[in-house]
Amino acid sequence: DGAGAVGFTLNAKIVYYDFDHDEIRDDQKASLDAKVPVLQANPLLMIRIAGHTDERGSDEYNLALSQRRAASAKRYLVSRGIAADRIETVGFGEERPVDVSNTEDAWAKNRRAEFEITAGGESLKVPPR
Repeated sequence: DGAGAVGFTLNAKIVYYDFDHDEIRDDQKASLDAKVPVLQANPLLMIRIAGHTDERGSDEYNLALSQRRAASAKRYLVSRGIAADRIETVGFGEERPVDVSNTEDAWAKNRRAEFEITAGGESLKVPPR
């Protein structure tokens, strides 16, 4: 159904980052851009952006980096017209890896921001095309 597809657009899309960076990569902007019409069509929708890092670096550094990653994704959405008060950010540092291997591929998967609907997702509207 349409609402499931809308939820998928928000929840399943992950934004990935380069090592030791918090800037949105050019190849990741389409993922964020896809969220804008969904958020515009659903003004009561609230989201949480969770930033993550790979295991390299100190716990303190990685926590701060993960918070900056979440904040950069929020800034991007706000720059596209989404109200800042609809977006919560949190950083988890290296505490929630999706891949625990010690490889470049694993580390790349862990350098990410994830999106979760926190409110208003009960009856999502599909954005107009």
